[in-house]
Amino acid sequence: MNLDRPSLAHLRERAAQARRLGHYAQAAQWERKAVELAETLGLASERARALLWEGHSLRQAGDDDLALAALLQALNAPAIDSGDRFSALIAVLHISLERKSAGFCRALLAQGRRELAESRQPWSTLLDFLEGELAFRRGDFAAARDWQARAWAGRRDAHPRLTPATYLWALCRTAFRRREWLELEGFTRQLCELQPNSTLERQLAMRAQWLVWRARRVDQAVEVSADQTPVAQAQTFLARRVGEGKPRDFGARLEALRVVALVGDWNRIDTTLRHEPLHPVCFETALGLGDLAVSRVRAALGLSAVDDDYGETGVTATAAPAATDSVAARLREGEQCYQDALRWAEEQDQRLGTDWYSDTVRQRLARLPQFQHVTVTHK
Repeated sequence: MNLDRPSLAHLRERAAQARRLGHYAQAAQWERKAVELAETLGLASERARALLWEGHSLRQAGDDDLALAALLQALNAPAIDSGDRFSALIAVLHISLERKSAGFCRALLAQGRRELAESRQPWSTLLDFLEGELAFRRGDFAAARDWQARAWAGRRDAHPRLTPATYLWALCRTAFRRREWLELEGFTRQLCELQPNSTLERQLAMRAQWLVWRARRVDQAVEVSADQTPVAQAQTFLARRVGEGKPRDFGARLEALRVVALVGDWNRIDTTLRHEPLHPVCFETALGLGDLAVSRVRAALGLSAVDDDYGETGVTATAAPAATDSVAARLREGEQCYQDALRWAEEQDQRLGTDWYSDTVRQRLARLPQFQHVTVTHK
């Protein structure tokens, strides 16, 4: 390979193409080559930009530690473009939302606002968006909606920027948590109208449609069989993962499992979890595994499906038939997963200065005694 600018541009294009296809680890490798070539050529600003995108790619690949290292190098590079530097700061903030205290994140947000005031750059909507993300993680969904709507209204189609799909997906998630299904439908419609061409953004549009289906199922009393398209999407998504290995799913797999559980497709769930087990290694998966176990108990007892994650309340188990040993074991499994989730929840609450996570789990645990009357019959 000739050590020249065209070769550098070729490496960057290969990385961009890999990102569009969802091959983020591969994209990071191409960006690393671009970093090294730019350094050899003495192109300091190009090296800083490649470091920025290496960090973005590593973050999407799920390697936050390496991503943070690359982003901090970019952030401190003396020749970095001001837009690239601010983009690196935004990415560091994104990672910090998952790892650092609320106070640390607020300090970074304040730093960003000070830098914008000094530079007089029109990039405040990026910080508004992250204020919304912090509020969302703290369970303050009304504040999250206000910040996200403000960011969406003030977005700019110029570097540094977030994609329209990023804003709309955040608004969809928040509308779901607030149980505002009409708002959720509207944002989902806008997201789908973007006709995203990257793997990640197509997945976001699909996930938003799953949220709409779940919300309409509860709030409009629509029968589960009324629209099978989102269910079929979820089933297909899970089936493809069985055939394609274990690509990073950005939370989509658990959401697909929730949809499939609501229609009682336990064969699909069993196949998926045999191929790629879920482990209670974080709050979301521990809570989700508990919900799946309790949903299976309800199904075995002939009770209607309930979407705990949407705050749905269903018929209690007061008239349920006797349970088998396997059902009782599932109930114990669900309780254990909730206890695992509670440990994660307490950590999250302490980190973010909230009670939302623990309250969420305790509400689940409080509903388990309805099953205690069930008599186990040995088979």
